Amino acid sequence: MIKSTNLIIIVIVVSVLALFTLSEFNAYAASKRVYVTNAGNGTVSIIDTSTNKVVNTIRVGVWPSGITIDPAAKKAYIVNSNEGDSTVSVIDIDSNSIIASIKVGIGPMSMALNPGAGIGYAADTEHIVNGKNVNKTLSVIDLKTNTVKGKIEVGVGPFDMKIIDNKLFVANSGDWTVSVVNATDNKLMDTIKVVDTPLGVAVDQSKKKVYVAIHGKGKVSVIDAKSNKEITTIDVGKTAWYIATDPVKNRAYVTIREENTLVVIDTNSDKVIERINVGKEPIGVAVDPENNRAYVANHGDVSLAIIDTTTNKVIDSVKLSPATDSTYSGSPWGVALY
Repeated sequence: MIKSTNLIIIVIVVSVLALFTLSEFNAYAASKRVYVTNAGNGTVSIIDTSTNKVVNTIRVGVWPSGITIDPAAKKAYIVNSNEGDSTVSVIDIDSNSIIASIKVGIGPMSMALNPGAGIGYAADTEHIVNGKNVNKTLSVIDLKTNTVKGKIEVGVGPFDMKIIDNKLFVANSGDWTVSVVNATDNKLMDTIKVVDTPLGVAVDQSKKKVYVAIHGKGKVSVIDAKSNKEITTIDVGKTAWYIATDPVKNRAYVTIREENTLVVIDTNSDKVIERINVGKEPIGVAVDPENNRAYVANHGDVSLAIIDTTTNKVIDSVKLSPATDSTYSGSPWGVALY
């Protein structure tokens, strides 16, 4: 009887330990990293999502803005938008070190990746001559050699871009258009006129939709990715900046800089369903569908807001301090997840 009781106790202890280990494993598996570009001090903050703490800071170029990550290659690409810099810093995610610096067009703001083709695209966003922006190209980057291999002419002031079904949709902030580039031959295939200044771009692969933040009119333009036609516009508020989509929850999230809010759109109906106060001057946004989180870079109060996307509530905020050798505020801009 004693032996039987001891056996039962051992089984219970082993089961509890197994559950604890599994719980720890799941917590580890769910843990990710958030990368935030701090435009004002030339750094990237790396935040552990299991603790919501900054675990590393990497110095990159001058005024880093856009950021994109190739998870398979374990590389992050940071776009340094200052005219005198105008480079893309390539970071090895494992070592958190810069492994290359790519000179692109003047004043770049974003980058899109086509890993299957080994190609990246940097938006040559702004170079003002006699009061006019003369930039209207994308720099085409060979991801193996980290060199620019050519240019694609699009509209004036290409700002942000995303790829869907081998089409690159480019928001041209200077002439109020969206260019559609064939990512197979890198040829311009269409131009879509929008109502005002387009900035951020996001895509919904399952619905074949492209969402473009229209900054001046406070709208989001919804484009059919098959026909390259605008199908509707959504009123969101003043100064829309960037967009991220959650295909699992059928949501799009738009930062509204002047109103300090994150607008939530139901992508089934393309209607606004929620407005979330996130912090001062939100710009960059990224979504983690797996863990029900959205991350928003607040440019004005130098913080990262963390939103529970099941409740649409801010559940935490990470303060992003300036670098010790800088007297300028961090001014966070772009956000990406790995």
